[in-house]
Amino acid sequence: MTDTGAERRVRRDRVAASIVLAVVVLVPLLGFFVGPITLKVYDAGHRVHAVCTVTSAHSSAGSSHSLKGIGSSTAQIVFETSDCGTLVLQRGVTRDNEDDLAESIVPGERYEFDVGAASFAMRSFLNTIRQAVYVNSFELA
Repeated sequence: MTDTGAERRVRRDRVAASIVLAVVVLVPLLGFFVGPITLKVYDAGHRVHAVCTVTSAHSSAGSSHSLKGIGSSTAQIVFETSDCGTLVLQRGVTRDNEDDLAESIVPGERYEFDVGAASFAMRSFLNTIRQAVYVNSFELA
């Protein structure tokens, strides 16, 4: 049995349709579900110390939720910086100390932040899609 030109064309069209489907559907799904996990794992092992000028800091409540609608809120400090975008600290922040921590930040001062390397490199994109760049710790630079 030999392939006719029409059969080859149909097979080629099916392969092309499969590739388009993979690019249009699978790549965004992988980016949406696998991307954040990969970013967190990479950041855990690759830390950088970024020095940024803080323009303001305020306490806030971060929230999470599951597919079932169950969620929780977490105390956090949101740092607005002129040169590093928005950074968020959750580690060590409680409802009892969040206001004191936020008030201890001096606007205009430079602070050194311990952040994940990939998140920091992608901070412009992450801030655009309203995904936080999380800080492990900070100190006056």
